[in-house]
Amino acid sequence: MNFLTINWAKMGEILLAKVFDIAVLTVLFAIFYYLAARIVRRLFKNYAEKKWTDTARILTFSRLTTSGIHYVTIFLYIYTLLGILGIPVGSVLAGAGIFGVALGFAGRDLVADVINGFFIIVEHQINVGDTVAFANLNIEGVVKSVGIRSITVISTDGATTFIPNRNIEALKNYSYQARTVLLDVPVLLTELSKMKAHILMVNSDYPQVEFKGIVNVEDKLFLRSALTASQSDLSALKIEILDKYYKNTEI
Repeated sequence: MNFLTINWAKMGEILLAKVFDIAVLTVLFAIFYYLAARIVRRLFKNYAEKKWTDTARILTFSRLTTSGIHYVTIFLYIYTLLGILGIPVGSVLAGAGIFGVALGFAGRDLVADVINGFFIIVEHQINVGDTVAFANLNIEGVVKSVGIRSITVISTDGATTFIPNRNIEALKNYSYQARTVLLDVPVLLTELSKMKAHILMVNSDYPQVEFKGIVNVEDKLFLRSALTASQSDLSALKIEILDKYYKNTEI
């Protein structure tokens, strides 16, 4: 069957005659998707509640499985719908010409997404909730979901970014180990000794902080300390320590 020579008027008549079958098909597939997704969420939720499981890992696989069910359901629904309408899917694709070529390119990208995503998941490179950075894309944020085609990241400015798996070349995961940030406090030469003593006193309450000394950046003096902590604690500790650095000072 040639895609361009299809009798669309006749197809419209067939569509009207098959309205009931299509409605039943739609309801059945909607029920199937709802039940399958709910069962998956319930199963993974039960596993995640156990103390010995990796909650982030379980959540990642849960969303990945739900994503897979979503795509499989859509594919089966369209395939079955075309069958009800009497349209041979293979012949339509074979006679689609340019559309078939475009579909081939899209399929190539899809395969690349799936393969790359498979290795990201199997090698435990990333989990939902991890703080990551993609060096080649200049994107950094918290992972919201991991799918078979893409990863969803909430960046530091609050924007939601959808990254196709095939575009991921260099991945940094800050959640696997402690991260270090520098705490630089500007200081006048006349206040150097006083401010250094104050910072050392604050640092003594935090074993995660190490005093690095005096640094000169663009002809300005800074007292530098290094804070090393897990990603989940880093921001709160940084704000807390800097607040104490500046407390009761006139800098």
